[in-house]
Amino acid sequence: MVKYGKGNASLGSDPWGVMVVLSVIAFLLIGGMLTSLTVYMSVMQPLFLWGEAEMGAGPVALLLGMSAGNLCAGRTMRAVGVRRLFAFGVGTAVCGWVTAGFTWTLASFMAAMALAGLGVGMATIVPGIAVISQSFHRHRGLAIALFIGGCALASATMPMISGRLIAALGWRETFWTIGAAAGLICTGLVYVLPCTRCGPSDGDGAEDLGLTREQALRKPGYWLLAIVLTISQLSLNAILFNLIAYLRHSGFDHADAVTVYSVANFMSLPGLLIGGMASDRISARILLPVILALQAAGTLALLGAGGDPLWQGRTAIALFIMLWGSVAGLPAQAGSMLLTEMIGQRAYPAMLGIIFTINGFVGALAPVAVGWAFEASGSYALPVFCFGLLTLLAGFASLFCRSDPFVAPRQHAPTDRIFAGD
Repeated sequence: MVKYGKGNASLGSDPWGVMVVLSVIAFLLIGGMLTSLTVYMSVMQPLFLWGEAEMGAGPVALLLGMSAGNLCAGRTMRAVGVRRLFAFGVGTAVCGWVTAGFTWTLASFMAAMALAGLGVGMATIVPGIAVISQSFHRHRGLAIALFIGGCALASATMPMISGRLIAALGWRETFWTIGAAAGLICTGLVYVLPCTRCGPSDGDGAEDLGLTREQALRKPGYWLLAIVLTISQLSLNAILFNLIAYLRHSGFDHADAVTVYSVANFMSLPGLLIGGMASDRISARILLPVILALQAAGTLALLGAGGDPLWQGRTAIALFIMLWGSVAGLPAQAGSMLLTEMIGQRAYPAMLGIIFTINGFVGALAPVAVGWAFEASGSYALPVFCFGLLTLLAGFASLFCRSDPFVAPRQHAPTDRIFAGD
């Protein structure tokens, strides 16, 4: 049985309600903080006279803090429960974001970003996927896809909102406004989450089945999956953070480049919905290689952007949007599903946290790697080709993420249920 706090709203007893709550929290923290930071930095750089390297210090601190939050989210959730973990994560993120509005030096700003990143990591992707994975049995893939889709929608909308607030209020006031709004809204939402821990079940024992952390860490397939998802994330970041610059070097004007960027991002929403429904019917062992192959094809299609004749360039951009845009959010979703098939639920939050931590650290290198390759070759074609080829190789490698897998038993209960309480 799931145990809830006294007076807990009925929303917390419904798996879909829990998914909605987690999605709104992630929407506010990922969109309002992580993906909006670049909007703040563009205003702060001329005020503080920061160089290009100094300008990247804030995002790096945020990403490192988020990676640390990803790493400890699983163990903390197992120790203190879902509600307390998210309450702590939200509180930490809000404190860091509000503190950033008071900073005057780069060092203090980096400290505030690291604190905000720690909270974001502990209250968004890793614990959210873990809770959803253990809450759903029949519609797990669709639920995870909708959750990630909420994060994608936040990435497309919240930076624009933050930009308008900065123009109207100022950057310090926007830090305080976004932090206060996220704190107030998320505090009410956290209260309706279940007071449960990711631990052994007192029900049918499904959540207690699977490999321990030590057993999972000894599996070559686990580390191969980590490598595959890290390469995919590295390639996604390389395109995401350099697409506009690449298109402008290919002959597009700024407005058209931004339009292509926006359309490609929005394409991830229907892609996630379709991919989520498919993953509830098709094994992730089949879907992940297909998704990575489509990601690679979309990346390589960019090589034809701006080419002659005109229809060739337009065809290349259309293929990029349809292929890359549609699957941009799916590797994390399919990889999370495959991890469940491989190791079960016992150590799932902790092992997922390790993978996302590796993704975070290595993925942060993508913009630097693309910049270095551009300076070495004088063109973006070389890094685009290399990352497309790497993604294709990752898709082939994902076919072997199946050595001695653990297959969790199917649940035949008439309804989805949330994992057992404490």
